[in-house]
Amino acid sequence: MKATLLLLFLIVCSLCLGWSFFTHSRIAVAALESIEPSLLEAISGGLPLPLFNDWIGLQASFVDVDRYFVRELVPGHSFRIHNYPGIEGLTMSEILELPGMSRNALGALITAFFDVRNLSRSDDFAGTSYAIARLFHFASDLTMPLHVVNNNDGQLTGQPGLHVRIESILGNFFFRSEMLLRQGPRIFGDEEIPVVLFESIRKSMEQSKVFEEADMKRKRDSAYRFAALWGDVKEVLIEATSRAVYLCASLLISAISQPN
Repeated sequence: MKATLLLLFLIVCSLCLGWSFFTHSRIAVAALESIEPSLLEAISGGLPLPLFNDWIGLQASFVDVDRYFVRELVPGHSFRIHNYPGIEGLTMSEILELPGMSRNALGALITAFFDVRNLSRSDDFAGTSYAIARLFHFASDLTMPLHVVNNNDGQLTGQPGLHVRIESILGNFFFRSEMLLRQGPRIFGDEEIPVVLFESIRKSMEQSKVFEEADMKRKRDSAYRFAALWGDVKEVLIEATSRAVYLCASLLISAISQPN
């Protein structure tokens, strides 16, 4: 009975939040699998890497679940670049000083990045692993098109439920890890990271239009067909999730490879 209730709870979480519970885990595991094993062994706490990867993936997914229990402690999972004019010329440290950054996904990502850097140099395996999970979760959220635009659930275009239809239902029932476009990560200097993140955010903003148009097309059909919706947005969704994998892996190796 308890297992059934837990499964139902996770499904509800998947239908309410971005990339779905299971897709966050798939992105995290794929990111870790793309990293040179010798780099991960230094932070894996002695765990076999497949187990470590799955542990991080599980934690990355549960960052969403945390919002149901400690909402006041968990930042928002979205970011609106137009609310911060001039932000694209700032360093990561300067970005964190802006009002409200502690409550959105970009601020949470940067905070997690510095936490990974600092904790990975200590023996705090639990702290390091959770920092990695948060880094991965918020980096993934920032690649999700409907997390970086105002029309995040179709409320501005008469498409309520857009978020669930595109990213939760398709993410859970159509997307598979083997669809990911594999790309090796690279180490970014701290000054490069904001540039890379903002380029990714703007790309995701453009992709949201594809989601809106595809959903509107399906809503005009006599019956809403998710298989047809998947055909319309498959290319964009796979690119966005693959970009999430690349960013997660690149941010992690950048955090653990660069000096303080």
